[in-house]
Amino acid sequence: MDIRNAITTRSLKSIPASVWYLAVVLALMTGVSFALQSSQSLKAVNKIIRLNIEDVSSTIGEYGKSTTTIRLESGEQAVAKAHALAYMIELKPSIIGDTQELERIRKLLDVDEIHVSNKNGIIVGSTIGSSLGYDMASSPQSKEFMLAIYYKDFELAQKPQPKGVDQTLFQYAGVARLDQPGIVQVGFKPERLERVMQTADISKVAREWRIGAKGQAMIADFDGRLLSTFDGKHLGQGLTAYGFPEKAFNGSEGEFTATVKGQSSLFMYRFVDKFLVIASVPEDEIYSERNTNFLIMLLFSVLALSGAAALASRRRSVGYQEEVK
Repeated sequence: MDIRNAITTRSLKSIPASVWYLAVVLALMTGVSFALQSSQSLKAVNKIIRLNIEDVSSTIGEYGKSTTTIRLESGEQAVAKAHALAYMIELKPSIIGDTQELERIRKLLDVDEIHVSNKNGIIVGSTIGSSLGYDMASSPQSKEFMLAIYYKDFELAQKPQPKGVDQTLFQYAGVARLDQPGIVQVGFKPERLERVMQTADISKVAREWRIGAKGQAMIADFDGRLLSTFDGKHLGQGLTAYGFPEKAFNGSEGEFTATVKGQSSLFMYRFVDKFLVIASVPEDEIYSERNTNFLIMLLFSVLALSGAAALASRRRSVGYQEEVK
């Protein structure tokens, strides 16, 4: 064992100082280069992820603005139609009991339903026969219109809500009767709004949203349920069940590294309105260029040291031969 140590020590001592110096320089260069490129790679990916989060947030905002604008326009038009109906009834109250006339007016106003109540909120005129006798105060939704009995200036356009077995989007608007206390109400399918809402389906926002080569985006709600993913899967699943660490999302925005679905990635997130936008890029993609450069640098260092050592060995050999002569 001592012989081996002696041989090893002698071999190390035989390496010229210039080779040792070169080895130290190359090691420092490699280490500094590795650290700098790691920092640069992380900063570059951070910037890319932030830009994508901005884009996703902007898309969500545009969807919300479009839906709100169309909903407000739809409500204003519905209220105007209800006012027109109230004016017709004031001119000719008898149309309330005339089913055929109400149907003709319904088509004229381009609505799906017409309902007129008395001063007690009981429907006395309607294009839907089964609605006659209905008490507007009997359900929370229709009860909102009861104020029209007491306030002549009352007008209300409710937000569209699912209706019936097929959950069709439906909207009601109502105003006060002009001829006597009561309610004038119209109901209709806001088809334009429904088309916008279908186009602005939040589940489609992150679908196939690629960040870099393998990164992706996803959207969740405040309760941590996934609403939109790259592949359209796992919708409705909780973030923890999906694989995220518990309490990973603290504060209005942030970043963390975690292994999710077997892939170690850098995650960044931001809360936007009522949504949580998450974006990620795998670590192997973040540092792929750095790793390649490191291997090249390492190979260059090995070759340089090997060459220097070989050159030093050759010089010692030549010197020894000259001494023998």
